[in-house]
Amino acid sequence: MFSLWWRISLLGLIGTASLILMPLELIVPLDMDPMLLRLAATVQPALLTLAFAWVGAWASRKVGLNAPAIRAWSEGRPILPELRKQLWPALAAGSAVAIILLCYVAIIRQSEIGAQLLRFTAPLPTRLLYGGITEELLMRWGLMSFLVWAAWRAIGRPTKVPAWCYWAGVALAALLFGIGHLPALSLLAPNAPDWLIGLVLVCNIIPGLLFGWLFWRWGLEAAMMAHAFAHLGAWAALLAL
Repeated sequence: MFSLWWRISLLGLIGTASLILMPLELIVPLDMDPMLLRLAATVQPALLTLAFAWVGAWASRKVGLNAPAIRAWSEGRPILPELRKQLWPALAAGSAVAIILLCYVAIIRQSEIGAQLLRFTAPLPTRLLYGGITEELLMRWGLMSFLVWAAWRAIGRPTKVPAWCYWAGVALAALLFGIGHLPALSLLAPNAPDWLIGLVLVCNIIPGLLFGWLFWRWGLEAAMMAHAFAHLGAWAALLAL
């Protein structure tokens, strides 16, 4: 368990470090050095990464969830065969989420509040590393694994984990994933209208459902790759338009 934990933690901390690239000084009006502000903003995510990596390593093995490539790395086995199995499902889901992201941008660009939201955009490396790795570690590996375990534990720990326990974990983690984007929205648009709050929730909950399903059926790396592919695909499409 420790071998798996530190490897997943390392990947998550790399994603957390990419938050240093975020121009937080544009939305957090604090009288302090911008780089110091950015460094301070990485502390809480780093601690959560370490904690959720441990929770996931503990809970996932009890309910049959897995990170096949990272586990192969920890056991000294080849990683690429495991990643190849996850690649096509991840690409398909990532493409679907990229379309959702493009629709979100198209909608808010038509609104008066659009310019206010789009003035602050996370750099692509942060979207790929923090979004693709760290958010999936927190929301799927840590939170979803725990929720599936809690549901299974609540019904008496049967030999086979019922499918509804997984779906409950997928759905609740996706809901919390969507809600988790609202604090950033409140900073960018303090008086955001109800339709925009709903749009942000929908455009994050649906991807969360897809990422959770990938984690359940294919492994954590599939969710990570899909999340990163979605950001990369949307970025490339917007660049080409």
